[in-house]
Amino acid sequence: MFRKIFIFGCLFVFGANLALAETPPRTPAEEEAGLALLESLVLSFSSMAEKGTGGYEIVNDVIQNLMSDLKKAEEEKKVDPVFFGRYHRMLVIIKLAIIDTPYDPEGILDVFIVRELKDFVNDVTGVGADLPPPEHRGVGAIAGAVAEEVLNLHIYLENKEKRASLIEYYQSLLKK
Repeated sequence: MFRKIFIFGCLFVFGANLALAETPPRTPAEEEAGLALLESLVLSFSSMAEKGTGGYEIVNDVIQNLMSDLKKAEEEKKVDPVFFGRYHRMLVIIKLAIIDTPYDPEGILDVFIVRELKDFVNDVTGVGADLPPPEHRGVGAIAGAVAEEVLNLHIYLENKEKRASLIEYYQSLLKK
């Protein structure tokens, strides 16, 4: 279990650090809150990878704290529903990826967990995941997809202003 979380953390940190390499100096409040949430996620896993710590309890506490921060940001209207939904799903996927046998000894959730993990990897990367048996859950593929989703959310936040003009452009095409 520790090895799985350590590998997940290393792969995640490697991919996700790219998203936070160059953050613009000033952004609107929604973008700042979203970028802060992404940074917290990356730094939390980076810290665990550097220290060699992990395990279900530690990672679960990190995820719970990140979820609390996300809910607070949503209540204060600092993140929009798109960011909230995608970030929330990412936290759910991380939690599903780390659930260990003692928490589901009969494997009741295995079919559900594997289906959700495969759907996430496919939705984010566009490539269907061929996950190994449930006890491994394809940590590499999941970490890669989570890192890519961090990048996607970062790009989403940086380009929200452009989105409105793109919508207008495509609506003008429909009127022709």
